Amino acid sequence: MRQFILPVFLVLSIPLVAQAEVECTDRPECWPEGSAMHTGLLLARQLEQAEALLARQHDALLKLVTVSAHGDSRLLNALGAQQAAWLNYRGEECELIGALTGAGGSWPSTYALRCKLNHTEQRLRRVRSAFRCVSNMPPEQRVWDQNRCLQQLAPLTNK
Repeated sequence: MRQFILPVFLVLSIPLVAQAEVECTDRPECWPEGSAMHTGLLLARQLEQAEALLARQHDALLKLVTVSAHGDSRLLNALGAQQAAWLNYRGEECELIGALTGAGGSWPSTYALRCKLNHTEQRLRRVRSAFRCVSNMPPEQRVWDQNRCLQQLAPLTNK
């Protein structure tokens, strides 16, 4: 009986082992350290956290910005549209960076993720700086002086 049970157990356990290996593809620890997949999955986690921070900080900035006395919401609309355009630009720019590497396999995507993370961290620093600048102004003065703080959100134009 023992001779029969052991082979049957081994045959039945093969799909479980194979299934466990197949399922482990979406975490860095599933891949060799230093590989494109391991590095890319680590970067994806960091990017997700940085994007969440950026979204919260940008929302806080929008809430802080004072609309002009005559109710013109053009500034708030422009800030929202610029953020959406920046996200699109970042994606396209970083896709190009990944493609330009000429690397094979998953490396272009990994390089693109590194680029996105770098851009996101830089943008987060600018948004935080603008937020601090505006929040340090007396509320009654913001409508007149906040634009000076917001200029740093358009660094390419303001060089």
